Amino acid sequence: MESPSDCIVEIDLAALDHNLKQVRAQIGHRQILAVVKADAYGHGAVVVSKSLLRSGSVPIAMLCVADVDEALALRAAGIRKPILLLTGCPATRADEVVRHRLTPVVFDQASLLALGHAAAKRQKQIGVHIKIDTGMGRLGVPASEAAALLDAARAHRAIRVEGILSHLADADDRRFTRRQIADFKRAIGTLKMQTIPPCHIANSAATLTNEDAHFDMVRPGLALYGYPSTRRKLQVALRPVMRVRARILMLKRVPPNTPISYGQTYVTRRASQIAVVAIGYADGYPRALSNRGEMCVRGRRAPVVGRVCMDMTMIDVTGITGVCAEDWVTVLGQDGPRKIGADDLADRCDTIAYEILCRLGRGSGGARAYLSGS
Repeated sequence: MESPSDCIVEIDLAALDHNLKQVRAQIGHRQILAVVKADAYGHGAVVVSKSLLRSGSVPIAMLCVADVDEALALRAAGIRKPILLLTGCPATRADEVVRHRLTPVVFDQASLLALGHAAAKRQKQIGVHIKIDTGMGRLGVPASEAAALLDAARAHRAIRVEGILSHLADADDRRFTRRQIADFKRAIGTLKMQTIPPCHIANSAATLTNEDAHFDMVRPGLALYGYPSTRRKLQVALRPVMRVRARILMLKRVPPNTPISYGQTYVTRRASQIAVVAIGYADGYPRALSNRGEMCVRGRRAPVVGRVCMDMTMIDVTGITGVCAEDWVTVLGQDGPRKIGADDLADRCDTIAYEILCRLGRGSGGARAYLSGS
């Protein structure tokens, strides 16, 4: 696909649908809460959400976002599906949450009270999910206080408890995950209700590898975008959804002992052909890949040389036949027999695939192309 932009993010919606079906195959009858926070991990929350919701064979129970603004962007795009606010609801925005029929996660009495008042004022009910901290040490009421928070929610006529959740800290650590799941079950057991609302704790890794964590619902995020979020060997084949390409702005032949880019951190050892590629850290390409990264050109890997600049990065294409100015370079994704994954880039930057996808997806300046087929 050609583009007027010199840097483009391609989103393969067929791969997204494939990954959703792989998730469904692992969880049986459980409901899916699709995580589309952080602009769907850089893939474009509106288009991705609509694509997920169009998959008739795999129904989505809810969409999950981080905050109110992310949810309102989906509502503005015409999405009416239930939306879970994973970071809760500030008291100052309770009325908006009620008005737009959002479902906040609740983990304290203050936000619960604000939501109840806002809903009662509008003569409506609002659904909430109660969050229990089982070892993440982040958001969530301590397990010992879960029953009290639930009782407070049930005491308010305008509040309807629709779910109970927790969050895994390290799904690859079997012992710690077993402890978290056991603590979650114990906390649920203290809740004095005839019918317990749907419960969920499984992230992508647990969804794909740990049936004990499935409960009534699962919350896949990274798996939908083609990465397993686990070091374990999987029985499913996920397909990366994002591909990033950039144009070669200039090719230049330089002699030995030529410094490349800022700070002279790279000096050619031989006569070299250097390609200047139209992507830099302003586009989300990590500066940490200076002298460490690789890109694909005509099906071959080419090393990043010199420091990554704000808008440009240099690669050494010496010995790669037929390279021309205006050629497309694959920064992330498949290029003939070669592939550069978000996890490959993450390993070289000492970070995680989540960050790579978010940075590259958002750093493209909105230059995304959505592909309906693979």
